[in-house]
Amino acid sequence: MMKQHYFRLTPVVLLACSALANAEHYQSGITTWPVKEGKMVLVAGVLTDNSRLYYLNYSFFFEEPDKTLVVIPIVKEKANLNDYSLSFSTFNGGDDVIADAMLVVNRDNTWLITAHKDAVRGYDRPGRIATQTYRLFHGEEVQWKYYFSPVHKGEYAEKENYTIERALSETAKTLN
Repeated sequence: MMKQHYFRLTPVVLLACSALANAEHYQSGITTWPVKEGKMVLVAGVLTDNSRLYYLNYSFFFEEPDKTLVVIPIVKEKANLNDYSLSFSTFNGGDDVIADAMLVVNRDNTWLITAHKDAVRGYDRPGRIATQTYRLFHGEEVQWKYYFSPVHKGEYAEKENYTIERALSETAKTLN
């Protein structure tokens, strides 16, 4: 059985799971982990108003064996690689996580899962959660060297006490 690692990117903790969940405190800074042919590098910076709102801005890089650091864009669709973002931002409104992400890494694949909660009724209230799963691709000559491209969209219906974390975990379980 192939071992998968889950990296949940939240403003408070980074959750790294193999067989069991091991939570550790996560703060802004640099996090790396080995992947096929190199290292994934996450650079996280915090933005907060010091009272209620809290964001982490994530940028992804690939460190090659020769230590070259390559930026990994997040493309909106594989057919148009020029429409991309160089980061993903989490968002907390009070104690409610509105947007978050998780990396799922196994020997052959790396995925980025993002989740956004519809908070139109306000924070700390039930809302529909939409997920987007991206896979890390190694580009051809005319493409980005590495890039995350969308491979699946998911939606979780509005339910009481249904969290972003649960949507991310359930989505991660479907990956192979």
